[in-house]
Amino acid sequence: MNLSLYVDARTWLHRLDGRTKILCLLGLFSLSLMFSDPVYLLGLCAGVLALVLWARSFHNLKKIWILLALLFVYSIALWPFFVEGTTPLFTMGGLTVMQEGVLYGMGMGLRLNAMLISGIVLLSTTAIEELGESSNRLGVPRPLSFSLSLAFRWVPTLLGSIGAVIQAQRSRGLDAHSKGVGGKIRRYPPLIVPLIGHTLRQTNLLAMALESKGFGAGQVQRPLFVSNMRRSDFAALAVIAVLVMGSLWMRLNGYGTI
Repeated sequence: MNLSLYVDARTWLHRLDGRTKILCLLGLFSLSLMFSDPVYLLGLCAGVLALVLWARSFHNLKKIWILLALLFVYSIALWPFFVEGTTPLFTMGGLTVMQEGVLYGMGMGLRLNAMLISGIVLLSTTAIEELGESSNRLGVPRPLSFSLSLAFRWVPTLLGSIGAVIQAQRSRGLDAHSKGVGGKIRRYPPLIVPLIGHTLRQTNLLAMALESKGFGAGQVQRPLFVSNMRRSDFAALAVIAVLVMGSLWMRLNGYGTI
């Protein structure tokens, strides 16, 4: 079972240098944080969705559509309680919900979705090894960049281990679909205990492998691969720089805020 988000395709986004994609991701995060008006953030979401289609990674987006929907709904439900306004929208149980609060909640939901979808684009177009090496070439210390790449690699491995443990316990007669609170409580220990043991064992093996290879001993480490910036990379960076500067000018002049 392949749980990695990387999509092996030959799109223009895949061919960009890893450093370019990381910097563009930071630029998209900056665009998301500059605005609170849902109209502006809806346009940003449409843009990153176009990148998803361009990267042929829509199936990755379908894996988290429930999370995207919940983030949007929770933002609309919670932010009106913390944002004051002057335009009453409706009254519920003695509480008056303001239009500004609802619009701000919609904006925050779209902001979170835009940032999350941008991350999906990066992980769909960048291999884990390239992500770690590119972050190191951008100035991130090698132990930190290795930890970052290891985290992205470890999560799919852990999810795969969960599936293996569930299948193994089912073969031993575990009822994984038991109903009721008592049944759900009884089915967790047979799953959690083997998973914890498997995780500790894999962590110990990883530590021994890193120690045997002298990781962090101060020796000069050669990169796995070396990539060069091309004209397409500079074009992408120029576009994201123009968008960030234009959005900053709009924000300073009062556009795009609630």
